[in-house]
Amino acid sequence: MSEWRKTTLGDLVTLQRGHDLPSSQRIPGDVPVMGSGGVAGWHNAAKASGPGVTLGRAANLGVPALIQDDFWPLNTTLYVTDFHGNDVRFVYHLFQTLDLSGYNSGSVQPMLNRNFIKGVEVTVPEPAEQRKISATLAALDEKIGVNDRIAACALQLADAYFELAVDGIPAGPETFDSIAQVGGGGTPSTKNPAFWGGAIAWSTPSDVTALRVPYLFDTSRKITDAGLDECASALYPAGSILMTSRATIGAFAIPQIPTAVNQGFVVVTAPDENLTMWLFHEMRDRVDEMVGLANGSTFLELSRKNFKAMNVRLPAPEVVKAFAEKVAPLHKRASAASAENSTLIALRDTLLPELMSGRLRVKDAEKVVEDAV
Repeated sequence: MSEWRKTTLGDLVTLQRGHDLPSSQRIPGDVPVMGSGGVAGWHNAAKASGPGVTLGRAANLGVPALIQDDFWPLNTTLYVTDFHGNDVRFVYHLFQTLDLSGYNSGSVQPMLNRNFIKGVEVTVPEPAEQRKISATLAALDEKIGVNDRIAACALQLADAYFELAVDGIPAGPETFDSIAQVGGGGTPSTKNPAFWGGAIAWSTPSDVTALRVPYLFDTSRKITDAGLDECASALYPAGSILMTSRATIGAFAIPQIPTAVNQGFVVVTAPDENLTMWLFHEMRDRVDEMVGLANGSTFLELSRKNFKAMNVRLPAPEVVKAFAEKVAPLHKRASAASAENSTLIALRDTLLPELMSGRLRVKDAEKVVEDAV
């Protein structure tokens, strides 16, 4: 730690508030418009040179984003205008370890003021050591990115095969309800601690909408056997099809573990794996139609009744089987890439605070990363 030095955010980097750019004034282009939640659109001109770092200012207070190309930072962000010789990626990772949400300067809505955070003390190494730390973390990020692309390409190819297979097939007399089991979910009483903290996966729409690809390996909350008994949800087997049915309609997951769900889902359990593959793609292909069948004054919700009654495009069994044999390996590859990313992300999140605090030396972290990638 001797070569690390104490400083302040104000001395480490120069921050500036972003710039107004209403949607009506944007001109189609390839310049990312950065909002507090990341890329918020595109424009034909930049206000800042990449690589750069933005921080959420009007929402997601202090949450950083790293941009490699030139960009337009919106007024909902702060962005770094001068890194003072510090490594850009290191600065990004440093902000990842800082909780700036407590520096809210807004009276009506949350707001991060650069003058409020410039005195925040941080401890950093010299730029040469910063670059080594960045390179170590970048190796993990690059592998994660490769896996994301592999999974996305595999799914796109499976979707393309489905478009060919379903071409010219009209919706027939069969419905989702007539060829599969269609269920829903529920929430055990949150006032009873005996229902929570068990070993049974219990999924919410947030678990599913957060997925990069539709394979669910774990849930953020677990319930007990007593919670499952009290819950309106069944324990659905791995390989079921989960689809969010309220607010966000049409986010999908194929759980890799048995899981119960809350009331925000339609769950389809097909009688065999071949039909599971077909129905998964049939549902993904008809989300717009499902949204059209939804109703609700506060948020849209697709009722199970309306979903069950939807007629399904269903070819002969041999066509369904041939399709499943073609796409199952693609799903398996995408799922494997997603599973590996879960491990890599956990490793990165473990190493990040250790490296950024100097508690873990780069040479020790490099060995861990080499074994992982």
